[in-house]
Amino acid sequence: MIPTFRSVALLALAFLLASCCPQEQLDERGWPKQLVLGLVPALEAEALVDNLDPLTDHLEQALGIPVRSFVPQDYTGLVEALGSGRADIGMLPPFAAMLGERRYDIESILVSTRRGETGYRPQWMTHDRSVCETEIRYEERLCDSRVRGRESVTRRFAYCQGDLERMRGQSVAFVDPNSTSGFLFPAVQLRELGIDHQRDLNSLFVGGHDAVALAVYSEDTLFGVSYDDVRNMICGQYPDIGEKVIVFENAPMIPNDGVQLRPGMPDDLRQAIKDAFIDLAESQADLPDDEKVLWVLYEIDGFIETPEGVYEPVRAAYELMRN
Repeated sequence: MIPTFRSVALLALAFLLASCCPQEQLDERGWPKQLVLGLVPALEAEALVDNLDPLTDHLEQALGIPVRSFVPQDYTGLVEALGSGRADIGMLPPFAAMLGERRYDIESILVSTRRGETGYRPQWMTHDRSVCETEIRYEERLCDSRVRGRESVTRRFAYCQGDLERMRGQSVAFVDPNSTSGFLFPAVQLRELGIDHQRDLNSLFVGGHDAVALAVYSEDTLFGVSYDDVRNMICGQYPDIGEKVIVFENAPMIPNDGVQLRPGMPDDLRQAIKDAFIDLAESQADLPDDEKVLWVLYEIDGFIETPEGVYEPVRAAYELMRN
């Protein structure tokens, strides 16, 4: 229970901090004397806790300011903390980043890259082989490990082509109503096919991408949707999940997550924070994945400057689902 206790303690610490930075809390540069970093929960509490300190230590050294971190229960908690000034830096998924921009003028300063890609596609999964309209094919690859020193193993991962219409009237696991890849974009995709997630499906929100894959794996639901490819992250614990849980369709491309700042950050501090994150990714580029702080946290191996309107597709999907 240590990860849970620490997360709660860090959250409590953050919310005790002042919501802005009065003059006596600024240094000679006009920077806050302490920064608060918020991280949304990752797949494994152990991996998250183990990598909080390396990230905050790097930021402290680069910025010359103490950095404290906290982990809210969900995306909304971090958006609210940034919007109210109780957090200074966040690492938000695209839907939460879009909401933060709309509600509080939270600024996205960097977009993450994974294997050189600045976007990703959600994947639809099932355990029912009859859903496949094509022959099942298999890919062999290493299971990704988010715990340093954990042995990597090779597993098989199943793919086919199926029809989303097969989901009508069936049980479907989604991640969270605020998850871009685990609900928002897939729900828009279904709506364009005339499938309403409330009326036409037996929808269930299970709270995590790994939880979706496990709901399908254990046959608690017939279908599920997550980011591509959540099976990689849990195939070490569940050796046959890549074969039993079959990916049969994808949803449209989504822009990656990134780094966000609260409103009102001084320009020179804003640039220094941006440089610190880029430097961390570049300095660890040649390490194995399980030794890269940002990869273990969020599978991030680099950053780019935030393109203009990068989260506009997310906003458009959000508006469509509200109507």
